[in-house]
Amino acid sequence: MLIIRWKLFTAVLAAGITSGSVSANAQDLQPHRAAYDVTMLDHGKPGAGAPGSYAFELKLTCEGYVMNQRLRLEMEGRQAAVVTEELSQMTESRDGRKLHFEHRSSANGRQTSLVRGDATIGDDGRGEARFSDPEGRSVALPSGTLFPMALTRATIKHALAHDTGFDALFFFGEKPKPPQSVNVVIGKVPKRLADLTVTGEGASLVKGRSRVYYRGAFFDTDSKKGGEMPVFEMSSLTLDNGIELYSTHEEGDGGIEYRISQLEVLPKPNCN
Repeated sequence: MLIIRWKLFTAVLAAGITSGSVSANAQDLQPHRAAYDVTMLDHGKPGAGAPGSYAFELKLTCEGYVMNQRLRLEMEGRQAAVVTEELSQMTESRDGRKLHFEHRSSANGRQTSLVRGDATIGDDGRGEARFSDPEGRSVALPSGTLFPMALTRATIKHALAHDTGFDALFFFGEKPKPPQSVNVVIGKVPKRLADLTVTGEGASLVKGRSRVYYRGAFFDTDSKKGGEMPVFEMSSLTLDNGIELYSTHEEGDGGIEYRISQLEVLPKPNCN
């Protein structure tokens, strides 16, 4: 799940899950490698910017999840095009209590930012994130904080239980800031996305799986402003095995839309 931004919806939508029955292993996340075609958005509609690419990889180990993601965009500059890249590498424990994160950004091949560190949650539900870059920084993690894979699993669990949504605290580690407050609204799969699928090797991972469509609004929890707007908003069509087929991420008037183009099966670990 790529993390970028989206709007809070005031209407409560009906829970929408289509195709397939709920199995006992519905919460298992499928290790996979996926490629997506990216389109720039302008006020929620496809813009004139050059297309980009997004790649996501989820590996499973006996201890947890290893995630790698890369977003590449080409944008018009004052004198020439600017190619930006965002790279994230994360390792999250299966119990959702440990996260190692590293996020890099670059423009035209030059690194513009680096954030990395480790976050842990204790037995009482509270925790702390310690940053090695920028060195010496730390933030408290209140009880209820979810890391990326924990948030994905929680969303799928709520959807399969026919819940209409939930609120949570979310920590990704892209900035040395406290967790964000996220409001997730689970809705019906839009007709335009109902038949979205993939061909080739990855088709077996999509066939017969339940589909979950949700939207989420992310807020800075340290904001003191009344009636604050979300920092970013997103929507996603995700299978019950954690494979994302489609998403939009919006911040202000701009954003991106990405749609799956390739899907590859990765092996599951043998944890005897």
